[in-house]
Amino acid sequence: MNKVAPRVPPFKGKKTAPEHKPKPNSFFSNFKSCPDYVDYSQARHGPYSDGPLELPYMRPDERCRTFTSEAVEKVVADLVSRIPDLDLARLVENCLPNTLDTTVLWKTEAEAFIVTGDIHAEWLRDAARQLSVYQPLARYDPALLKLIRSAIATQTQFVLNSPYCNAFQPPVRSGLEPSKPSTDKVFPKVPWKVVFECKWELDSLASFLTLSNEYYASTGDASFVTEEWLRALETVLKVLTRQSVATYDENGAVNPFYYTFQRDTNIGSETLPLAGTGNPVNYGTGLVRSAFRPSDDACILQLFVPANAHMAVELTKTADMLREASKSEKVSKIVTACQKFAQTIRQGIYDHAVVNHPVFGEVFAYEVDGFGGTVHMDDANIPSLLSLPDLGFLDRSDTVYQNTRKMVLSKRGNPYYQTGSYFEAIGGPHVGIHSAWPMAALMRIRTSDNAEEIAENLEMLKKTTGGLGLMHETVNVNSKGGVAYSRPWFAWCNSEFGKTILDLAKRMPEVVFGEGAEAYDINEAFRDWTTQG
Repeated sequence: MNKVAPRVPPFKGKKTAPEHKPKPNSFFSNFKSCPDYVDYSQARHGPYSDGPLELPYMRPDERCRTFTSEAVEKVVADLVSRIPDLDLARLVENCLPNTLDTTVLWKTEAEAFIVTGDIHAEWLRDAARQLSVYQPLARYDPALLKLIRSAIATQTQFVLNSPYCNAFQPPVRSGLEPSKPSTDKVFPKVPWKVVFECKWELDSLASFLTLSNEYYASTGDASFVTEEWLRALETVLKVLTRQSVATYDENGAVNPFYYTFQRDTNIGSETLPLAGTGNPVNYGTGLVRSAFRPSDDACILQLFVPANAHMAVELTKTADMLREASKSEKVSKIVTACQKFAQTIRQGIYDHAVVNHPVFGEVFAYEVDGFGGTVHMDDANIPSLLSLPDLGFLDRSDTVYQNTRKMVLSKRGNPYYQTGSYFEAIGGPHVGIHSAWPMAALMRIRTSDNAEEIAENLEMLKKTTGGLGLMHETVNVNSKGGVAYSRPWFAWCNSEFGKTILDLAKRMPEVVFGEGAEAYDINEAFRDWTTQG
């Protein structure tokens, strides 16, 4: 449901966030006078930007920030000092550090619990993507490095505990109060004290690998590859093997089901048909089934292409990383298994998901079933068809991708491409057909080389924050200024905004810094810089 931002009185230091429930000597014991950021994010706070939009300053007071990175603060200051558009600079200032400012709800030397924002649970996908913008900085900031390594360790435990699940409660030892779980009818049986929701989403396990692979790529530190992490990876491979099993064998007999899901709901996209098994998929495709999309909506056809592409990329990266990090016989066998799975999935995509569209030519389907059935659409949530080059699956100049991009960014080719008087972008069924997702506009920017297209989307994003200076989950496309939106505190999208600006600052600096500007490269910026950590 879309939500109009109410006018909330500014924080005066007297409200305790009920979700934190701090205990003596806990990580949050100094947060007792801090506001609930759900409320805080819906009110304008000064000082305001000197641009025409007069965007507010939405970072919490320093004592209320859940984590501070010297390296991130330097990057924010560098970018803000160079961006001539003062409203755009304010968005960078608010959004880029938002995940660290607000969502690190618990951390120790060895663990970290990262929420997606206003829902106090950790999604494997969301947390991995929220931290992705900071990964290139980890090598320059020991505290940030420890945080991300701790986040990997926590996700390792989640995967070992419940590999079919997408979202998790805070660890009991954290002292944080758990959220009310979904308690759906799920097989295998779910430990609801650990799990918040258990929708089988292929991209969740791929995102666990993304978090690990990006950390290694940035730091060269393979210390997270413990026996537990390797067991989690073996668990991933086991689940992939089981979810590669077709509905029927070659003789037409029904195969065993390793996962089923049913929810008591009147929303069709929140549950699975056929007693919770989902619609049938054929044998011999090489693809892995996914019951749900990264939007948490049910797949229509369970061979979900973007998540398969995501998994193929991450398995390849994992194999490369392990080959460098270890020479043991056990690890060599895991490397071979990862490579084989990645190759099989990639071939399956090109065999079954590249289809001839009557208008756009050869394109990637969004979902297939191996029987010839296809779903043509795209959803804003990542992974998506639009994001394929951003994931590393192919180059953005790829002909099939360019055809697909034209399809999903058009009303004729994508039923969820939403256009209105003030905003346009890919949406999805999760929130409704009147709203588009800023996340999709950000991904459109990162997959474009067209300066005009990029500038137009940046301008739309800047003008549709509801005057609040943060990215939201969705914006009603006919809402002037974006005052009709969903989820005021959606840290995932704030991180995607920061990641997009850093991409442009290096790749197309003139778009954000002005004509003739030099590129901003993180490694160059930190060449002679050290933290106090």
